[in-house]
Amino acid sequence: MSNLGAKLSRWARKLHVPLNSKDAATDPRIPELLREGRWIGMIYFDLVDFELTEQIYGTLYCRQVLTALDELINERVEELLAPHRVLEISRRGDDLVVYFHATNSPPPSGPELSRTAEQLRERLGNELSARCKHLIPTGLNFHVGFSLIEPDDDTRENAERALYKAYKEAVLVAKNQVDALEMERRRDFTDLLMNEAIHMVYQPILRMDSGRIIGYEALCRGPANSFFTSPLNLFGYAEKTNHLYALERIARKKALAGLIELSGAMLFLNINPKVVHDPTFRADEIRDHLHELGTTPDRVVFEITERTGIEDFRSFRQSLEYYRQHGFKVAVDDAGAGYSSLQAVAELQPDFIKIDQSLIRDIDQNAIKRILVETFLTFGEKTGGRIIAEEIETADELATLQGLGVPFGQGFFLALPAYPPPPVDVAAARLMKENDTQSVRDRNSRLGRIVPVGGISQGVTTMNIHTVTKDVVDFFTGHPQVEGVAVLGDDHRPAGLIMRDKLFNQLGTQFGFAVYTERPIYLVMDPQALIVENDTPVEVVSQLAMARPDHKVYDSIIVTKNGIYHGLVSVRQLLDAITGIQVEAARFANPLTGLPGNRLIEEELLSRLGGGQPFSVIYTDLDHFKGFNDRYGFERGDQAIKMTASILTEQVSRLGRPDDLVGHIGGDDFIVVTRPEVSEAICRGVIEAFDERVPELYDPEDRKRGYINSRDRQDRPVRLPLMTVSLALIDCHPGHYQSPEELSRIAAGLKKYAKSMEGSVFVKERRHRPS
Repeated sequence: MSNLGAKLSRWARKLHVPLNSKDAATDPRIPELLREGRWIGMIYFDLVDFELTEQIYGTLYCRQVLTALDELINERVEELLAPHRVLEISRRGDDLVVYFHATNSPPPSGPELSRTAEQLRERLGNELSARCKHLIPTGLNFHVGFSLIEPDDDTRENAERALYKAYKEAVLVAKNQVDALEMERRRDFTDLLMNEAIHMVYQPILRMDSGRIIGYEALCRGPANSFFTSPLNLFGYAEKTNHLYALERIARKKALAGLIELSGAMLFLNINPKVVHDPTFRADEIRDHLHELGTTPDRVVFEITERTGIEDFRSFRQSLEYYRQHGFKVAVDDAGAGYSSLQAVAELQPDFIKIDQSLIRDIDQNAIKRILVETFLTFGEKTGGRIIAEEIETADELATLQGLGVPFGQGFFLALPAYPPPPVDVAAARLMKENDTQSVRDRNSRLGRIVPVGGISQGVTTMNIHTVTKDVVDFFTGHPQVEGVAVLGDDHRPAGLIMRDKLFNQLGTQFGFAVYTERPIYLVMDPQALIVENDTPVEVVSQLAMARPDHKVYDSIIVTKNGIYHGLVSVRQLLDAITGIQVEAARFANPLTGLPGNRLIEEELLSRLGGGQPFSVIYTDLDHFKGFNDRYGFERGDQAIKMTASILTEQVSRLGRPDDLVGHIGGDDFIVVTRPEVSEAICRGVIEAFDERVPELYDPEDRKRGYINSRDRQDRPVRLPLMTVSLALIDCHPGHYQSPEELSRIAAGLKKYAKSMEGSVFVKERRHRPS
C-alpha cells in the first residue's frame, strides 16, 4: 500500500471523534453540522521528511517534537484561524487535521482557503522550528493541503463519506507539493554530486596538558542556505537515495586533499561502516594517493560513525584489519552513547576512543559522568585506546576533564570548525596552561567530606630494622593473610617495607636463602616505600600509589602520624575505600546537579558542629523561580538550577578551600559550608555572577522588558521581575549552635527577610549568641 493509501486507510477508521470544543454540551459533532447544512473547512498538515528526520535524530527527539507540535497547535491555531471557529484538531503521527467553521459567515473561496493554509504553514513551521531548535537544529516545516465541504443533498445523507472525500482531497493537495519538492531536491542533490559541490572544514583535536594540536577532524558541509547545508541532511538523504558511496568518495577525496595544510597533524576521517563494501574504498589506492601528496597512511584515522549499521562485527573487524596493515588508524565515535558504541569499542579495539557529548555535557556538575569517564580512562590505559573528549563547550567542562586526566579534547570551546584549519582559541589555550591539574581533580572528584587514609589503615605487626631475615620468614609463614610489614628504626619511624611475595622471590634465587636468612632485614627491604601522613585524603594516596613504577604498584602504603608509624594500607583497601566513597556519593548526590544531597549535607554540618572550629554556612534561594518555571517549563527551570549550582561551585572553588562543601538541598535551595573569613566574599561573588548570567535564561523579549507575565496563587495576572538570588549567611562559632535543624530555622528567617528586599542580596546573622 502506498504512503498516501496508508494515510487514508488509517483516517477512514477514525471518523467519529469528539469535537475539540470549550463547550461540549452545546457544540454538535462535525457530521451533525453537515447534516444540518453547514459548511466545514479542513486543513491538513504533514511534517516534511519526518521519517528521514527520525532516522537521523532518533525516535526520542522526534517524540519530543510531536509533543511540542501538540502544544503549539492547541495554543495558536484558534488565534491564527480567527474569525473562524476551530471545531476539532486531530493528529495521527506527524499527520494533523484541523476542522473549522464560521456560523455567520459564508464559506471561504478556493484562493482564500489556499492563502489561509499557506499562512498557517509558514507561521506554525517557524514557531515549531524555534521551539525545537535544541532538538532538530536544521528546522522543521509542513506540507499543507486543504478542502471545503459545502452542504448539499449527498452531504446530508452521508456526512462520513463527505468527510472522507474531503480528507482525500486535502492529502492529494499536500501530496502534489511533496512530489514537486522531492523532484527539486533530487535535482539539487544530483547537481551536488556531479559538481562535487561540498566543502570541508577542520576542527582541531589537541593535547589537554599542553594545548598542542595532534589532529583535525574533517567535517563535510553542503551548499550554503540549502537543505543539504547540514551534514545530517546531506548524508541522510544520500543513504535514503542509495548514493552514500558516491558522496563518501567525494568527501574522502576533498578531506585528504587538505592533509597538506595540517602541518603534520593527523586527519580524522568520518566513514560510515557501509563504506567498507564500496569497491573503490581500497587501502592501496588511498595509500598511493597519500604518497602523491607526500605523506603516509599513519596520519589518517578512520573514525567509525553509525555503529548501528554494523551487522557483523567480526567481519567488519577483519575489513578494518586490512586497512590497519597498510598503516591506517581507527577511532570509534560517540563512545558511551549506547550499547552499540560500547560493543564497537570492545569488538574493534580502536586506537582512539571518542567520548560522546552526552557524558561531556555538564560533567563538572555530574559526579556519575565523571566516574564513567574515569572508567573509560582506565579501559583505555589497559587496551591502548587513547581517549578523546568530544564537544567541550565550557571552561568548567575543560577544567574537569583536565583534572580527570583526559589526554585529548575537541569542541567549540577549544576551536570552531573552519577552513583553512584553525588554531586553538587563544583564551582556551591560556586557560589550559593555567589550570592546576591536581587541584582541579581534587575539587571536582569530591562529593562528600575528605576521607583521611589514617581512617582505613591497620596496625599490622612491624619489624625492627635489625631483625634477621629468618625471623621475618617465620612470621610470614605463621601469618599467611599478611601481605607486608613495615620496617621501623629505633626511633619508631619507618625505614622501609617488606612484601611477602618479593621477599620469598628474592630468597628463592640460587644463593638467596644462604646469603640473607641470617642477616638483618634492612638488606632486603625496600627503603623507598611510599609513606604518607594519616590525614592525607585517600584520593591523593591512590594517585601517588598508582604513579609508582609497575613493580611497586601493588605494594602496601605506610601511614604515619607526625612522622611516627601509624599503620599499613593495602592497595585493595585503598581501592575499596575509594569505591565506597564514589558509591555513597552517587547514592546521596542530587540527581540533577550531582552535588551532595541532604544526607551528606547533614553529615557535614554535624561534623563541623562537633569539630570545635568556626565555620560559616550560606543558605541560597532563588527569587521568582516558581513564576519563571511556570512561564518557561521544567526544562528551563532545571537550567536555572544547574546554573546556580555552577556559580556556587565556581565561587567556592575560587575563594574557599578544598574541604568546603557546596550542597543541593532540593529544588532551588542550596547550601555552602566554608570559612568565616571568606564567606562574605563568596556571597558577593555569587550575587555578581548570578545577576550577570541569569538574563541568558530568558527569551529576548522578556529580557528586554525586564519582567515576565505570570499569574499569582489567586490566578490574577502579575508582572514578575527577572530572577534574583537571596543568601542567608550564618557564622558558626563553637557552642553557638547545637544542630543542623537550628541552623535551618535561623536561615529560614534570614531568607524571608532577604526575599523582602529588591534585587539579589545576602543577609548575615548578627545577633549575639552566648556560648
